[in-house]
Amino acid sequence: MNMIDKDKVFDLFSKEMENDNLSIDDLMKDPLSKIGMFVKLIQNHEIFHKKLNQFLSKENPDYDIEQTKNASMFTVYNRAWFYINQIDLTKKNHLDAVLDFKNEPFISILEKVLQYFENIEEYEKCAKLLTLKKLKRNIQNY
Repeated sequence: MNMIDKDKVFDLFSKEMENDNLSIDDLMKDPLSKIGMFVKLIQNHEIFHKKLNQFLSKENPDYDIEQTKNASMFTVYNRAWFYINQIDLTKKNHLDAVLDFKNEPFISILEKVLQYFENIEEYEKCAKLLTLKKLKRNIQNY
C-alpha cells in the first residue's frame, strides 16, 4: 500500500497560491470577505451557545451560564464589528460587496448585532449597522 506524501499535497496548495499571487492578507482586504467574516462569527457564536446549553443542561455544573454568554457576546460581537466597520460605502467595490452579499443571513445578522449594540447603548455602531440594513432591505424590495 502506497502512503500519501504530505509534503507533495501541501506543495499543491502553495504552488496554486503562488500562481494566483493571492495571500490570506489579500483575501482579508476584500470587502466581501469582511462581510463574510462578520456573518460567520455571529452564526458560529449562536451555534456554540446552543451546543453549550445542551451540554450544560446535562452536566449541571456550578457555572453562571448568563455571565459566560454575556462575556462571549461582548467578545464576538465586537470582533464582528471590527470586520463590518471596515466597509466603506463611499468605495464602489465595498458598496458592490454589500449589494452582492446574500440578503439572508446578512439582514438577520445585522438585526441581531444592531439589537446587541442598542442594548449596551453603543449608538455610533448602531448608526452604521442601520445604514447597512436599510440599504440591503431597499435593494431586496426593489
